Amino acid sequence: MISLYFRPLTRRAARQSVRWSSSRRSKRILNYGSLLLLCLILASCSMTLPEAPEATETPETGTQEGVVRLFVQPDAGSQVITDAIDHARKSVWMKIYLLTSTTVIESLEKAADRGVDVRVMLENRPFGGGNVSPQETMARLRAAGIKAKEDNPKFALTHEKSMVIDGKTAFIMNSNMTKSALNESKNQRNREFGIITTNPQDVNGVVEIFQADWERREPRYYAPNLVVSPINARSTFLTLINGAEKTLYLEQELVNDDQIELALVGARKRGVDVKVISSEVVKDEDSTSREGVVKMGRARVPVRILTKLYMHAKLILVDGQKAYIGSVNISTYSLDRNRELGIVISDQKILETLQQTFAIDWKQAKNA
Repeated sequence: MISLYFRPLTRRAARQSVRWSSSRRSKRILNYGSLLLLCLILASCSMTLPEAPEATETPETGTQEGVVRLFVQPDAGSQVITDAIDHARKSVWMKIYLLTSTTVIESLEKAADRGVDVRVMLENRPFGGGNVSPQETMARLRAAGIKAKEDNPKFALTHEKSMVIDGKTAFIMNSNMTKSALNESKNQRNREFGIITTNPQDVNGVVEIFQADWERREPRYYAPNLVVSPINARSTFLTLINGAEKTLYLEQELVNDDQIELALVGARKRGVDVKVISSEVVKDEDSTSREGVVKMGRARVPVRILTKLYMHAKLILVDGQKAYIGSVNISTYSLDRNRELGIVISDQKILETLQQTFAIDWKQAKNA
């Protein structure tokens, strides 16, 4: 910019100096010399100033509202979580159903040790979770200077899986912080999905929901992309399912809600290609999900079970144009009584990856 501005000025000054050199040269020699020196200095500056750097390419999943990324388990492993914690400068706020991965706990402890504001809200009455109780985990966290609090007792369960780094990056996930979820276990590996977003609306919404539950009050702010139980999860699921026109692909650990099951059956009847991949839990005759699978089977909604990986995912993929990812299962408790969190996305690169992953899982799955 500077070099473009000064080059014409240098040429103009040179032309003027030729005219001045006729009759008034002797009188203006000092001024001319000064002007010439000034021009030389300016020209030199224009040649030595660095050019402005070219704009870097916008990431394929980036927009002016932030960047959205997808990670898929078991491929991503625990590193996608620990790297974020290890690079936190100000704060790490985590709300989680199960926290038993020593790798993640150690990263949280190191963050607290370097002065990061680490807060963990943990469900204190979970089903499963291994040999370490939530109370033992919270005692360890508190000993490391971490602010650890039990879940909000208002809800049947806090099943949400979220993390916010420095108040600017939010993780919205299917996965718990366990060995099987983060590909640290030799015995079991899970299919999980997670979204990382820097969209300010989404991040602020996750932060407000965390603060509200931390303070035991009602949230005062919701982002339009967020799916929150028990607030709008049921209505969002029904909108997605009822709005499907061509394809409706689901990866769901549980299928246990009459209204959602009827909506899936209705989509199949109006010609939508509906496919459901579920977990081995639905094979158990005592499982509450078994009845829903049988009901959909009678309506010719194909349901398959993934056995190579444990299907812990919660995914709804609509027409290849929208997708839901989060902690909400298709179950009445999850939709209406738990604290859950998810997000609806429409990024095409992410949707392509989700469709490819679904196709692989569908091919490997077996009929229910």
